[in-house]
Amino acid sequence: MRWISRMSRVFSVMMLAFVLSGCRPETHKKGLPPRHVNYVLSGGSGFYDYAPSAIETDSVRYIFLCQNKDPFKVVDHIYLYKGMPGRDGYRWGPGKEVLAPSDTGWDDVHVCDPDVRAFRLTYKGEVYNWIMTYLGVDRWDGKHNRIGLAFAKQIEGPYIKYDKNPVIAYGDTSKWGAGQSTSVVLDTATIQLFYSRTDVMCVRNIKPAKADSMVIGREHVVPYLHTNTYVAFSQKSRYAVSELRRRQSKQIPTWVGNHIRLLREPLSESLSAKEDGWEEIGFAGPDQTGFPRNHNPGFLTDDRGYLPSDSMAVVYFTTAVTGENWLWSYHLYSAEFDLTP
Repeated sequence: MRWISRMSRVFSVMMLAFVLSGCRPETHKKGLPPRHVNYVLSGGSGFYDYAPSAIETDSVRYIFLCQNKDPFKVVDHIYLYKGMPGRDGYRWGPGKEVLAPSDTGWDDVHVCDPDVRAFRLTYKGEVYNWIMTYLGVDRWDGKHNRIGLAFAKQIEGPYIKYDKNPVIAYGDTSKWGAGQSTSVVLDTATIQLFYSRTDVMCVRNIKPAKADSMVIGREHVVPYLHTNTYVAFSQKSRYAVSELRRRQSKQIPTWVGNHIRLLREPLSESLSAKEDGWEEIGFAGPDQTGFPRNHNPGFLTDDRGYLPSDSMAVVYFTTAVTGENWLWSYHLYSAEFDLTP
């Protein structure tokens, strides 16, 4: 998540971009490049788009992401873009605001990093079919992030915020906090929630089917995964996609990565294994995308957080140029990866 008088703008922009990244220098062996890289959408001049959660259901694609509401004003809102299949690919309609910062409280500065899943639950006597996890923050320095929930009866909304937010708390206002969540529906009762906690990746199971008495499970650290990693499953494997720096220039923005990295491990592998079971199977960098920065990736999944197959993955990510206009070049692209050996 992020935001922008002069010196205060520069400071805020740097803080914003820093928390976006969660990336570290890497020396792992590269996987395979993508088969295709395509432009997807943009909010237009004076707008930025990042942190996509992409769902395909009944051949329609829905992308929830972070976008500013007013041109050149850096306040994160959550927007939805709907894509209809056509002869030459997907046709994307205009973005629709689905969640905004609250007037007061824990998420009154920014809301961002959405992840949406189909999940039937009851809340205050009403039945809802969709659940969103999102990051909220109440400080302009980008610290003290926390995670909340919102519910909807239809995928396109309206979304209402849970009255017991935040569900993942963070008490230290001097550190980044908790956020950048992704989730996988394990069964009719349980969602497995992955998220960043300042400098580590974490996971916990939550049981939101009866939201008025929701059970929030115990937190566990996921070793070998960087912060700001998007996790998805298939029938056979667990996949992760993140950004990293590989021979990256020192031009701004240095706080986001220049490569997208795709990892895989068997579902039988423990998330807390003492040995690194993740294998790098794909990557995309400036040579593949044409942009010096490529960051904040997320998988296209079904409405439960699963890849359609173990043969191909679609990754949505944000590109950026270097230099003073970096933020206003945040547009959404996609990359298709062959997952077969």
